[in-house]
Amino acid sequence: MSPRILTIGTVAALALAPAATGAAAAPPPTLGPVTIITAGHRTPVDVAGNHLHQGATIREGTELRRWLVTMHGASNAAVTLSCGPRGTQIGLALPDPSKVGLALAHGTGYYHETIKVHFYTPPHVTADGARGHIYALCRIA
Repeated sequence: MSPRILTIGTVAALALAPAATGAAAAPPPTLGPVTIITAGHRTPVDVAGNHLHQGATIREGTELRRWLVTMHGASNAAVTLSCGPRGTQIGLALPDPSKVGLALAHGTGYYHETIKVHFYTPPHVTADGARGHIYALCRIA
């Protein structure tokens, strides 16, 4: 082999080394304390699929829970949102626009006390330090 090919191969091996050794992933996003917006108050967000639109009154038997989400880099870790022991998840919402997005984690779904989500950032937002609010609409028994 020529020295040039060896050098290119060495550079390629070094570039792949972090992936091969399982480089540390970013820590999961953190949630701030929950704020509960009770029935009778107005909602600051639309909750899709629940006929609850920004500015509408939160219906009796439901509450809207809000957490501040802080990203610590791009992470695939699932974060659990809870409606509490008497609650059932019936919807999720983000303000528009938001510096964070969400997707349901594989194997999770609505109509349970908890729901697992993955947070991400849009392409124009740096994931390290991005912050935004997440809302969960809960039916309370």
